[in-house]
Amino acid sequence: MTSNKVRVWVYSLICFLGFAVGVRASGLDAQRMVARKSVEMLPEDLAVLFRQHAGELLERVVEPDTVWRRDSKLRERLDWHRVAMDIEATEQTYDARMAAARNFPRDRAAAKRLYRRLNKRGGRGVLPWVIEDYYHQLADAFRQGREPDVVRTAAYLMHFATNAASPFDASANYDGKRTGNLQLGRVELGHPHYAHRSVAQRFGGELVRRHGGRYGDALKMSPGDYEPVHEPLTRARSVLLGALAVLDEITAADAEIIDLMQVSDGDGLVARMDEYYQLLDERCGPICIERLRQGTVFAANLIGGAWSAAGRPSIAEIRRRSGPTEAQAKPSEQPAEDKVALSDNTIVGSRHSRVYHLYACPWAKKIAPENLVTFESISAAKAAGRRPCKFCNPQ
Repeated sequence: MTSNKVRVWVYSLICFLGFAVGVRASGLDAQRMVARKSVEMLPEDLAVLFRQHAGELLERVVEPDTVWRRDSKLRERLDWHRVAMDIEATEQTYDARMAAARNFPRDRAAAKRLYRRLNKRGGRGVLPWVIEDYYHQLADAFRQGREPDVVRTAAYLMHFATNAASPFDASANYDGKRTGNLQLGRVELGHPHYAHRSVAQRFGGELVRRHGGRYGDALKMSPGDYEPVHEPLTRARSVLLGALAVLDEITAADAEIIDLMQVSDGDGLVARMDEYYQLLDERCGPICIERLRQGTVFAANLIGGAWSAAGRPSIAEIRRRSGPTEAQAKPSEQPAEDKVALSDNTIVGSRHSRVYHLYACPWAKKIAPENLVTFESISAAKAAGRRPCKFCNPQ
């Protein structure tokens, strides 16, 4: 398969997965990396819990970019992934933007009023307060022993912590238009140009995808980095300000590389994208790694803080508090070991997830044997309150 065909296949797969509007600065590779690395930072008792649910955790980490965007009732959640802290900046300079960001409202309602005053088209994001809300939801899930909710809510915090560490998700200049960076116009999802459509996507999406292995190896955390968060809103603002502080360096590097290559449009960029991303890695790779590190540390400390607020319950305590799992109570779900054999088309799921898969699905293969349950049919899975996996799409 040629490199161009591989590229088209990858983008077709992305389209199949259903990423409606597409990921901005914090792409799926970044979110998955932060999830895996933040679990490594957690105390062993917590890390074991999340490793046991690795498949469900990673599915939930990327869910805001799949399920939520497809649900018209949840459109407000599109504003959950970002916040325009510098929206009152009178000019696109570092000092003006940082001054505006430091003065950005600390109250959610006040922020929405500011958005309405400056932009009649609607909101510009409520990310810090979403992080605060999910932090308290996670603490409640730990206290009450709701293991599936612990996994789900922790995954969402990982996702939003990645957003908070992204420079473009902290700014009104979320796509580089305000600084005049090259835009590829309206590029449809699945098109080979899609991954390169803005400086935000190029930096946080494609750059991480291309160099994720090396960037992941470079993420070095020390024991001192684990400091459970007790004031999530204050910490979220701090992480966002740190992200915003490096925005100018990224947009300037992108513009200078485009100028150096004498590229003027999307076709020109895509034709020389290997050269572009090599130069962007040289200029911005260290920034990207540090942003990923900050997202990882923030995610781990949010989860650790919620766990501490709940009294640091052990896995055994969480399961004892919850009693029999919902899956165990449903007669339509059968432990996999009760089946004589599992074919690729067997409908399966995890005791701790609300998704059903084909047994051949890569996500199904990640389910721990003791958590694997089977269903007689798709109808039985739906009757048990499950929804189909977006990857294998059982029919």
